[in-house]
Amino acid sequence: MREEALADRGMQTIDRGVTPGATVDETEARNTSNYRKHTSDNPIQRALIGRFHRTIGERVALLEPETFLDCGCGEGFVAQMLLARLPSLQLTGFDVSPAASLLAANRNPAASFAAASIFALPFADRSFDVAGCFEVLEHQPDGSPEAALREMARVARRAVVLSVPHEPWFSRANAVRGKNLDIRPRGSDPDHRQLWTRAAFGETVSRTMDVAWLGGSFPWTICVATPKS
Repeated sequence: MREEALADRGMQTIDRGVTPGATVDETEARNTSNYRKHTSDNPIQRALIGRFHRTIGERVALLEPETFLDCGCGEGFVAQMLLARLPSLQLTGFDVSPAASLLAANRNPAASFAAASIFALPFADRSFDVAGCFEVLEHQPDGSPEAALREMARVARRAVVLSVPHEPWFSRANAVRGKNLDIRPRGSDPDHRQLWTRAAFGETVSRTMDVAWLGGSFPWTICVATPKS
């Protein structure tokens, strides 16, 4: 059933689909900053993540999608939130990490997941009502975010919902709690290659799509964009 769902959306590499219940190297899958922040016991961090998820969920719900592509799904936390809010949503997710994709599939057995690259999406044009990409683009080197945005605009019929850290506030929030003080800019994540202000991120997205809404949930920027006609 899951492979059929991927095939219906024009996926070209069905052999890379993953199935709930499959075994996964839990050490690799759980040893990521994304997994740690979503499972943190810190009440402040949990509150920030909860508000961030609610804002994303509200923006996606306003678009009334029947189908959704979770680009760079990680371990499936956002997918879990979206499926709880929109139970009838047909969600497909992928991540460049096979281990993360498997963990996402195990977390969300009603959805379809695969291992794939955001720079060469194995889906046909306009395959999904909405595509989402959360906390992924900031990890890409110069020039790469635009390539990923073009791919997401290609497969989305209605809109693309995006999030990235809101700089410099994301780094300053880390520095205040004593995190990443040895990194420059002070407090920034060592894995982040892009440090966008909210306005700068909006300008980056506007080169590929039309920005419909630019806002956020501290300390993240959230953007809703529509493919150019």
